Amino acid sequence: MKAFKSVICILLSVLCLSLCCCTAENKSLTADYSRSGAVPVYDFFAEESVTPENYQEFTSAYMDFAANLLKNSSSDESVVLSPLSLYTALSMTANGASGKTLRELEKAMGQDLNISEINTFIHYLNERVKVLNNEEGFVNSANSLWIRDNYSVKAQFLQTVVNYFDAEVFRTELKAEEINSWIENKTDGEITDMLSALDKDTALVLVNALLFDDEWLTPYEENDVYDAGFRGINGEEFVSFMSSNEMLIESKDAKGMIKSYKNTPCKFVAILPDEKISIDEYVESISGAKLENLLNSASGVNRCVAHVPEFSLRSKLSLTDTAKAMGMELMFTDEANFDALTMSENLKVTDILQESFVDVSPKGTKAGSSTAVVMEDSAAAPQDFEVLKFDRPFIFMIVENENNLPLFIGTVNSIG
Repeated sequence: MKAFKSVICILLSVLCLSLCCCTAENKSLTADYSRSGAVPVYDFFAEESVTPENYQEFTSAYMDFAANLLKNSSSDESVVLSPLSLYTALSMTANGASGKTLRELEKAMGQDLNISEINTFIHYLNERVKVLNNEEGFVNSANSLWIRDNYSVKAQFLQTVVNYFDAEVFRTELKAEEINSWIENKTDGEITDMLSALDKDTALVLVNALLFDDEWLTPYEENDVYDAGFRGINGEEFVSFMSSNEMLIESKDAKGMIKSYKNTPCKFVAILPDEKISIDEYVESISGAKLENLLNSASGVNRCVAHVPEFSLRSKLSLTDTAKAMGMELMFTDEANFDALTMSENLKVTDILQESFVDVSPKGTKAGSSTAVVMEDSAAAPQDFEVLKFDRPFIFMIVENENNLPLFIGTVNSIG
């Protein structure tokens, strides 16, 4: 991929189950399922709307999910997260859940939506963000399901993840190296050695690789970049700022900017709370509706001169407590019900891990995320514009254009 202009989001969902017998040697990989013709194929260039019925319910639920993720993952450190990565991981996991476990997941992800509707909507979103793919800019998604050769998974679960996540299905002796090789290939070599050696009880691994590669619609020129101080929580830092004339968004307690990417239907957003409000206070106050209203305040008329720092962040977090705080508790207990995935009555989630990074530079953005769900069986002229200088903690997002759904969200509390 071209330097300075790739965003990589890699989602890894690992499902660990106890095996009842010894693993047989089988180095072959076999694709067992193909996508059903009943799954919608969208023509995004059609004259009539192709948006699924009730899609607005999903966008509202997704915005709440993104806001809750940031709110429940915030700390004194800068953080970058991928709502899309976690949402996709939990959607796939939810297809294996039943009863109260499923209802809890559906409520946290979709409010009043059921898993069938969530599957349709997340499928539409993934197709929508890659509609303008070309060699100069693209959003690509690849999924795979890796099953230990003697482990039994219910056919309906397999067919569903193939239908709505277009997953490749492999039966194998399940070694980390072969899965890592697949991930490395799908991410153009950007993500390597994602998995360490798999435990002998691991029976199934679900993997998603999402690549976003684009440059700014209007790149920063050399004279747009200058050095100045950033007032971070750890004191002032001397960093490089990028200055440009961009679209203004505003609410009663924050203002922000929107900067478009060149080829994909996505944009960069930076949100600066009022001076009297700390970043922690602002994050605590956000909701899906609040983010939606702020993003929808863009008029195309109101402009600002935005000074955004170049920054690179990397976060590696356990999202187990975050998921519980978001209302998903049952799947971590002995009462978890995943009988839509397996015949076992003892399967539960033991951890949710996410590692993410973002690099914002004058020519573009590079970012990525990996998420693992681990399961086990328990046995105008510039002077007339608003001037925004992001020289103190702020929120940033990478957002798809149709419904302003965040693909990435985070806070910049310090630089470097």
